Amino acid sequence: MFLGTTMPMYETIAVVEKNSVVLDIGSAYTKIGFARETGPRFIIPTEVNHPHSGKCVKVWEYQGKEDLYVILKEFVHKLYFKYLVVNPKDRRVVIVESVLCPTLFRNTLAEVLFNHFEIPSLVYVPSHLMALFTLGISSALVMDAGYAETTTLPIYAGVPILSALESLSLGGQVIHRRIEVELMEKATVKTSELEERNLTEVLTEPLSESVLEDIKVRTCFVTPRGRGLILQAHESRKQIRGSASPDPELEVPAPPPDVNYPLDGGKTMTIPGSIREWAPEILFEQDADNKSIATMVLDSLLRCPIDTRKELASNVIIMGGTAMLPGFKHSLLTEIKMLLDDPRYSSRLPLKEIKIHSPPAKENYIAWLGAAAFGATEAVPSRSITKDQYRQKKYIPDWSDRKWADTGSSI
Repeated sequence: MFLGTTMPMYETIAVVEKNSVVLDIGSAYTKIGFARETGPRFIIPTEVNHPHSGKCVKVWEYQGKEDLYVILKEFVHKLYFKYLVVNPKDRRVVIVESVLCPTLFRNTLAEVLFNHFEIPSLVYVPSHLMALFTLGISSALVMDAGYAETTTLPIYAGVPILSALESLSLGGQVIHRRIEVELMEKATVKTSELEERNLTEVLTEPLSESVLEDIKVRTCFVTPRGRGLILQAHESRKQIRGSASPDPELEVPAPPPDVNYPLDGGKTMTIPGSIREWAPEILFEQDADNKSIATMVLDSLLRCPIDTRKELASNVIIMGGTAMLPGFKHSLLTEIKMLLDDPRYSSRLPLKEIKIHSPPAKENYIAWLGAAAFGATEAVPSRSITKDQYRQKKYIPDWSDRKWADTGSSI
């Protein structure tokens, strides 16, 4: 072998671009990881210690732009250097956002990433559209049942139908509030002396959001619709009659078993079975405007062009952490089918069936997984805003300005 005929080593090395960082900052939890991966590296609470006060604060509970900038700078620093452990300057960023994301938040986040962390480029992707990437389809009605709210958005041929968007302040947060109220009224606690006392007599401070979340995840479930309707009727009559005693005209089913939940200091709280199934029922109760998470699906379909409704109804995607409650999808589908016989919908929406997809991921990170798939495509460089472009214009275009309809051809 003659050394003179060999190729220089640097000419044989291929330059491989590093996988993009994929970030989904939810109201309660943040999903972080890299493109081309099958799941987020970490799912962490969307909170950080405030650099000024030292108190733990939720990222979305900011007080103006300056406060948000400080919080996001601290939070993003934690994401990069505590969890991902990568150099921000080396990787593109794909951010999953809700179509209802405040402009102040998305612009401030971009400012932090470009000016402080000096990322090379950034692209925002709508969460509902990303859910379609996990299934390889271009049309679906997507429901996102999150912590602060539930939204439904139909997407047809890759184009979100914004006029059909439905949103209600129903999600994990309202379930937590009902759990808290019901526990204060009905729960009992066994102390280390084996005496049983009311929860209100034992607590020195309100139950934290993390404890309420844990109680919801470990003990609560969505009851079948038959029982749910009876419970709703019983609660309604109880409020009218002003008494907690059972209505003799309404046979109330026996509650599920009570469960014990450990508290600090060797205490054990007994959670009544009635709370376990009654708390999530708030999602299915119709408000003064006859709205619930089930009516949102049908109302969204009614706002869509008539020739798209059948296909959208056959392709429903449910995502969001609240949708992970046991029995959620089954009860939602049952409720929707019952509403199809309601005079409000039967004449205007003559559908024979509603089909819910089973995406290849847990409901709480479906949108993140779709963004990870999108982040591996060749569309990312052309759709991203580079650091130089941002510093010239100081402007992040809305995702609709980026002509997201074109993504339908790449799904």
